[in-house]
Amino acid sequence: MKEQLVNVASCSHKPIQKQSGAVLIVSLVMLLLLTIIGISAVDMTTLDTRVSANTKDKALAFDAAEAALNTAGNALAPGNPLPDSSTPGFLTAAEPDNWWHDKAESWWTTNGEMITDFAGRSSGSAGIGYVIEQPVEIRGGGAGQRVTNVTMGQPQPVTRFYRTTARGEGPGGTEVHVQSVYARKVYLNTAE
Repeated sequence: MKEQLVNVASCSHKPIQKQSGAVLIVSLVMLLLLTIIGISAVDMTTLDTRVSANTKDKALAFDAAEAALNTAGNALAPGNPLPDSSTPGFLTAAEPDNWWHDKAESWWTTNGEMITDFAGRSSGSAGIGYVIEQPVEIRGGGAGQRVTNVTMGQPQPVTRFYRTTARGEGPGGTEVHVQSVYARKVYLNTAE
């Protein structure tokens, strides 16, 4: 057997040419673009998560305020005594318009009737409560039955409008105020 030595250098048909690196530059640019797209996607997802959390917090705060407003409405329902200074949450002094914007949670705890909200949140930490403002009275006739008491004179119908303001706070600290006006008709008899 005869061995032949082959010169490897002489087998190559083309000499190795110097490469310019264009493929490397293109792939680095593509990698940079993909990184920018990925970072943008993460930022958008983070923003969407924050928006969703804030929306949920506001919805929970609104639900809490609405629960407090319903509790106040039940306290003002016909069949219950009219509110007075002994009624929890009844304001004994008139308040100016838009007063609730300036009141801190401590004011609500002191002056309002705090409730336990749904989902087991306690009133002390949740800031959920309501106040009933001084009524506005309208005297005169109106719808409703006339009750006559001969010994007391003619019945005097009076409609009292009670504005109630409720405050709710979400788990994230979002504060929501809602208001409603409840009307109660009473007949005041005066001796003539």
